[in-house]
This record gives sequence, C-alpha cells and structure tokens, in this order.
Amino acid sequence: MGEDESTGTGPVHVVGCGVERAEDVHRLTQAAFGPYGVLEPPSGAVVESVERVVADLAAGGGAVAERDGVAVGCLRWRPRVDGDIYVARVAVDPGEQRSGIGRALIAWAEGEARRQGCPGVTVGVRIALPANLAYFRRLGFEVTGEHSHQGFDEPTWLSLRKEVGTEAPGA
Repeated sequence: MGEDESTGTGPVHVVGCGVERAEDVHRLTQAAFGPYGVLEPPSGAVVESVERVVADLAAGGGAVAERDGVAVGCLRWRPRVDGDIYVARVAVDPGEQRSGIGRALIAWAEGEARRQGCPGVTVGVRIALPANLAYFRRLGFEVTGEHSHQGFDEPTWLSLRKEVGTEAPGA
C-alpha cells in the first residue's frame, strides 16, 4: 500500500487532547509499539500503564487522530527547556498505518509548536529502526545527536529536530 492510501472511509481529523483521552492514547500506543518489545533495550512503551500515559499527557499534552469518530493515531508532547516541543510515542493503529495519519499528527505538532511560539519540534528515534529514521528525515527532521540508553556504551537512539518558526503574535 502506498504511503498516502487511506484504509478508512472518511478524512482524518487531528485534535489536541489531555488526560481525558489517556485510554485511547494507551490503547493505540500498545497496538503500534507491540512489535518493538524485541528491541534491545526493550521499548518502555510496551509495558507502560495508563497511569504513565496520564502523567505524560499532564506534563505536556497530546493529540489524537480520528477517522469517522474513531481514534486511529496519537502522539504525546512536552515542552523542552530549549524552547522546542518534544514529540514522543507517535502511534498509528496497525490497520491504518501508511495512510498519512502519522504525517497528519506531525503536522499538527508543528502547528502546535508555532502556536506556542516554539521554534522547533524534536523527536527521538531508535537506531535499530532505520525505517523510522528515514520517515522523519522525509518529513524534514535532521539528526542533532546520538545518545545511549542507560547501561549501553554505544549509541542506541538519535535525536532529530525540525525548525518550524513561530506564529506572528495575534495570529
């Protein structure tokens, strides 16, 4: 299936959310990140609780992509000390992947960064997931650093950033 093909019947709408959507965000994250349990180190997403999702959403916020009133994708974000927003756990229902939902979620995050006056959006990508790295690069993100998970001597993940500018005051 091509990257822009839609598996649903209606358009996708992305809406900002908070803790009230924690159940949806948890369900989608578990479905999308399930295959990542085999990574070394394993992804923390596959074992996180709804309470952890609530904490993440309370620390920043989130967004949910909906098609025909059903949540089909999500992300979480939080502000960074450097002024950017950090986007984490971009998750798309496995049956809806490769239909543009991830791109719509990232576009929403870029708009949210501009609305908040943040100059950029950052993400972290596992080195062991080259397709994810290529995906974010296609969306205009550039690698800004190499990092290691606790207990690892070699880099295990990369930070990436995209400059988004800011909205003019009153826009």
